[in-house]
Formats: sequence, C-alpha cells, structure tokens
Amino acid sequence: MLKILKAFKYAFQGIIHGIKFEFSFRIEFFLTLFLIPCAFFLGENKVEIILLSSSTLLILVVELLNTSLERTLDRHNKEENKLTKIAKDLASAAVLISLLIWLITWSLILAF
Repeated sequence: MLKILKAFKYAFQGIIHGIKFEFSFRIEFFLTLFLIPCAFFLGENKVEIILLSSSTLLILVVELLNTSLERTLDRHNKEENKLTKIAKDLASAAVLISLLIWLITWSLILAF
C-alpha cells in the first residue's frame, strides 16, 4: 500500500511541476478542467463522452512525455546535437498529432 501512495505522490508532483514550470502544459491543463465537464454536457451518449474526454486527456499525457524527454535530453546533451534535435522534433510532432486527434474528435462529434 505504501508503494501505491508513493507512486501517487510522485505522479502529483509531476503534474504540479508541469503546471508551475511548463507554459504549454499549464494552458492545456486548465483548458482540460473546462473541457472535461463540457464533454459530459455535449456528448449525447457514453461513447461520445469517453471520446471527448480521452482525446482531451491524451494531450496532457503526450505533453508530459514530451517535456520529460526534452528535460532528459537537455541534461545529457548541453551542446547542440543533430540527434537531440530530431528526438525533440519527433516528440513535438507527437504533441501536434494529439492536438489534431482532439480537433478531429471534437469536430466530428459536435458536427454530427
């Protein structure tokens, strides 16, 4: 039980760090606090609510992974490195794709 509590503690510390120090995550986090309740009002059934909510939460997950990758690469590579740049660009592309998934999901559900 103690391990589970520690895992939750570390997870919440990560979220707090993201809110305090990562501008993009902060914006996405507070938009999520608004959008999740909207999903319950706008979704016409459980499937739509799940799709709207999960596509919104996916952005936070990918943003946290992107940030953790960037911090790790910055720690190990102080100077400019082509492979580091590629890895960071790929992680940023993952964030963009998660935003596109969100846009498509919300657009299709709200349009039909």
